[in-house]
Amino acid sequence: MVVPRTSLDTLALSRHRCGRSFLTIQCEKCGHSRVILSGSRDRTCPACARELYGRILRRYERKVSESRSLVFLTLTWRPVRYQSVKIVRKLGSSLTKLLHRKRFRCFKGVLATVECKKTKSGLFYYHIHCLVEGSYIPQREISEAWREITGFPIVHVKRIWRTPKRALRYVLKYVLKGFNFKANKERDDFKASFKGVRFIRSYGDFYDLEYHSARHVYFPCPNCGSKKSWVVLEFCDTVDLFEGEPYGVGNGG
Repeated sequence: MVVPRTSLDTLALSRHRCGRSFLTIQCEKCGHSRVILSGSRDRTCPACARELYGRILRRYERKVSESRSLVFLTLTWRPVRYQSVKIVRKLGSSLTKLLHRKRFRCFKGVLATVECKKTKSGLFYYHIHCLVEGSYIPQREISEAWREITGFPIVHVKRIWRTPKRALRYVLKYVLKGFNFKANKERDDFKASFKGVRFIRSYGDFYDLEYHSARHVYFPCPNCGSKKSWVVLEFCDTVDLFEGEPYGVGNGG
């Protein structure tokens, strides 16, 4: 006998406004079925953005709180008329070039996220917000190096003295800004410009922190407790669900 979906699935799914498709999965042991969202989470969906924020915060909060030499750094890009994935990728490669310079090897770890906002003149303004673990470098030096790499010199740097967790939250809040565009086309363009791009870029001591510290635990069927028993009804194929992973809603992920 097939166990009907719980109301939790329906309520949770209603909070999502992203364009991801829904899949129905079923436990092949007891017949319990659930609805999940396929694909990656979407920064233009408020529910997805909040989940991303919380997951990333939990991943790095301890590491950041233990740091004694944090710097907040913003690197900007010349305003453009249209949103583009090419700009997002150029920003990422430009940051990598900056970090590879000898002068910036004192940056032991970096967490970075890209923001895009629309100016009053109608242009789109991309910039990278970074939380840096390492020595302080004067703004003048960073500006000159950034100008040599990108042609645009505007940067901002500030030491973080007593509030590392607050600084982490400040950087991560830009993950929540993907749904702030009022026009549907602008949200769609934002989503397209970040296709295949990580929400948070990590370098140095922050790199791959979750992979080396987290455990992947199979998500059990909430009705019978079976693991590795989920079947996608539309494709009749088995899928592995892990606890804490973004396999939709209503399943603990």
